[in-house]
Amino acid sequence: MVTNFALLNPRSRENIATLLRCAQNFGVASVAVIGGAIRDKYKGNIHKFSHQMDTQDGLSHVAVYYFETLADYLKHLPAQTTLNVVETVAEAALLESFVHAQNASYLLGPELSGFTSAELAQIERHFAQLHDEIPTEHLASTRKTAHLRYLKIDTPASLNVAVCGAIVMYDRHAKAQGGR
Repeated sequence: MVTNFALLNPRSRENIATLLRCAQNFGVASVAVIGGAIRDKYKGNIHKFSHQMDTQDGLSHVAVYYFETLADYLKHLPAQTTLNVVETVAEAALLESFVHAQNASYLLGPELSGFTSAELAQIERHFAQLHDEIPTEHLASTRKTAHLRYLKIDTPASLNVAVCGAIVMYDRHAKAQGGR
């Protein structure tokens, strides 16, 4: 099982560091940071960030990538991955009953605002272009292409982005271990 997480425009380096520590503990292969604190504080230099915030040598176990834009990240998604956008939208499945794909990437949005409608539309367009020439009946039954799904954590209010990521990581780990 290959698992990747990405943060879109994270506000603080502490949230990134917390997600990295969780990723290390739950066997996540990589964490991508798109814009946000790395762009603003470190001018896109993920190496400066890693020297200051990697207190448990997590980067020797988890690959960390930086992308300037959402479009750039989408262009570099792993082949045959299922992108799970973690957001409270109508079509989102509840985490408690969510079945995690074997090869999965999880995209977490900005914690203060969530994804904008333009960002969600951009993601939808990206997958529509990927699937442009694949017959619909084939698309639904194959893992040999990228897929897009939405999931949400049922809470009365918004969660901290690192906490949200940690909950999703734990859920994936527990279900893979047969814990629920």
